[in-house]
Amino acid sequence: MRILSLVFLSLFCVQSQLQAAVQDYGVSKGNEELLLQGFESIAEQNFDVALKQIKKLVTIRPDFRLAQLVYADLLISQVNPLSKIGSSFTDSEQKKIQGLIEEAKARIRLRKLKPAPDLIPKDIVMLSDKQKYVIVQDMSMSRLFIFENRDGVPFLIKDFYASHGQGGTDKRKQGDKKSPVGVYFTTGRLLDENLPQRYGAGALPLNYPNAWDYRNKRTGNGIWLHGSPVDTYSRPPMASLGCLSLTNPDFQEVDLLVSQGTPMILGENLTWLSRADWKLQKAEMVALVKSWEADWESLDYRRYISHYSKKFSDGNKRYQAFSEHKKRVNSSKSFIDIDLNDLNIFTYPDTDLMVVSFDQSYKSSNYNGSGPKRQYWQKENNTWKIAYEGAPSIGIP
Repeated sequence: MRILSLVFLSLFCVQSQLQAAVQDYGVSKGNEELLLQGFESIAEQNFDVALKQIKKLVTIRPDFRLAQLVYADLLISQVNPLSKIGSSFTDSEQKKIQGLIEEAKARIRLRKLKPAPDLIPKDIVMLSDKQKYVIVQDMSMSRLFIFENRDGVPFLIKDFYASHGQGGTDKRKQGDKKSPVGVYFTTGRLLDENLPQRYGAGALPLNYPNAWDYRNKRTGNGIWLHGSPVDTYSRPPMASLGCLSLTNPDFQEVDLLVSQGTPMILGENLTWLSRADWKLQKAEMVALVKSWEADWESLDYRRYISHYSKKFSDGNKRYQAFSEHKKRVNSSKSFIDIDLNDLNIFTYPDTDLMVVSFDQSYKSSNYNGSGPKRQYWQKENNTWKIAYEGAPSIGIP
């Protein structure tokens, strides 16, 4: 059918008007809602209403390939019954559009899975006053959430459809096409005019591999949060070589909020807490860090070293060498005074791993110093122990 071939062509070809103005990334607000309204109309078999809704959407965003697919099906349904999205295409064409069908499922599924706005991911434990925003991506939902720090409490302010790596999650080696799971930080900003068009509106590099990744011999690099190719609005849920991808207008919105060092928590099937439970968790985790600080100041070596795992490594010293070094250094002092400023605490999704970052001010009877520090605490036999301690990853303030 000629209608089918013309619409199908529009799904996979770069449109001339997009080529003429590649820097104009258009709008995103309201597009997803319009798409979901169209799906609801289809479910209710109100095909004429759905056709108007989806036609409006493809007029606003002619590069929205999923919307074009639905529009094509609705046009075909005027002649033949519509059984499901994409059913009007041949078997060979079905393979090409499977990613679009997965995108439709992800967007529809969100209606049931989206957390209430007053819930907080358990992996955001504590935010310093300087940490204004936190990015959280739940890859099982294909959703990126933006939280704003309001007097130490994270508030959900925005969320966006987002895709991740073709290979899934839990990146371990170069070329596995997976997205990492854990806590990462933005390290800079790459402008769209300096990047290939497949990155769209720009990119925010993340500090993968971080110190914990190096410890676990994970390889690979170049994990970014970026836009979509300039000829398409959005991508399937699993589309990249490991990066995280937003629509270009959504990326631009996120980019306005992000500064160097903004944390980004990546995981699947995240756990969400009520604010009351979140406050209890925060108090427990902060008490752990404060106990370590107090035991360091006490000059009691045994109390201090009890906070460290026998599997400790800072990249240079393992536990035995580190322990002996600290015993010798601390024994030469008559006092130690520690101040932890700008304390941030996060946990890795689905693991017993805690990331603690702070600016440390150290004063003693024979040495003073200050600087940023990052710790990784791991739970061993139901007790939290410090498994890594050192400077933050390269590129993090």
